[in-house]
Amino acid sequence: MIVIDRWGTQTSLLVNIAAEPLDNELVGRAERTLDLIHRWGYAPTIETLAASLLGGSVSERDLSVALARSRRVTVEADFVSLRGHEQLLRKSRDRVAENGRLNGHARGIAEDFARDLVRHCPFVECVALSGSVASGGYSNGDDIDFDLFVQSGTKYITYLMANVIGLKYAWRYRDLESDELHRMPFLPKVTCVNVVWPADQTRPFLRQDVGLAFELMRCIPLWGAQRFRDVVSDNRWTEEYLPQLGSRRTPDCLDAPRSSFGRILQGADRVRPVLRVLEAASRGLSWVLYHVVQASRRKNPAARERIEFLRRVKFPYEVFQD
Repeated sequence: MIVIDRWGTQTSLLVNIAAEPLDNELVGRAERTLDLIHRWGYAPTIETLAASLLGGSVSERDLSVALARSRRVTVEADFVSLRGHEQLLRKSRDRVAENGRLNGHARGIAEDFARDLVRHCPFVECVALSGSVASGGYSNGDDIDFDLFVQSGTKYITYLMANVIGLKYAWRYRDLESDELHRMPFLPKVTCVNVVWPADQTRPFLRQDVGLAFELMRCIPLWGAQRFRDVVSDNRWTEEYLPQLGSRRTPDCLDAPRSSFGRILQGADRVRPVLRVLEAASRGLSWVLYHVVQASRRKNPAARERIEFLRRVKFPYEVFQD
């Protein structure tokens, strides 16, 4: 018996029956990946899901054929969700459409911020874009998320400088609309440092689970792409979850010559006691800034819930969990 699928391909019924176990395995991987993605509050396109699939990427066509067999998956206008999460489909479609209308606005801010940070902070080894800008679902009012990889012993110097530079962008874009979830006292929260990883915490990571592997998969290096590749190479355990991560090749897209201040700060690196004092002082100042922002959101249940979620998924790498 000959069957013609929705792609117009003729196959025998015997071949289709033989392919069912493979389809079932692929559907299972897709469902597990969707469960992971939904925790972050969005539904991917079929193209995105196929590329970031647990167990390795597949073609969009193969994934579409397999998903047609699943009773737990909803496909709508090329976006995919698990049943029970259909509310994410429209939200994600709207976000992707708005991201297109903004025509790279957030990416431009991200690159300017990364360039400023690298110029003024010599301890940064990689600046990686994450969150909604990296996934192509940025919407007005979102903050722009970054994961930073830094020299050992400079976590809080870098974190403090990133937040000070972030104030420049909060002031520059102070008229941007933002909800209480993405706002500091008096100013919108334009940039957000998700996590700062010193080199000694990445060789390898203490955590070795699917959540951390997926966080690395969501990263797009803007500067320090080779450092990012080294991190992946030092963490071969990620191949168990996302073998395609090691084959990604993202070149640096920034040129960031060191500023005068950056060169002065770089000199502190040659005097270790001075660097330790700067790190301790930066930790104290960062602690104050961090808790001022947290206190400003204390009366917002949604913000508190989001903060607790981020603390859980970042553990033990959230800024003060060390």
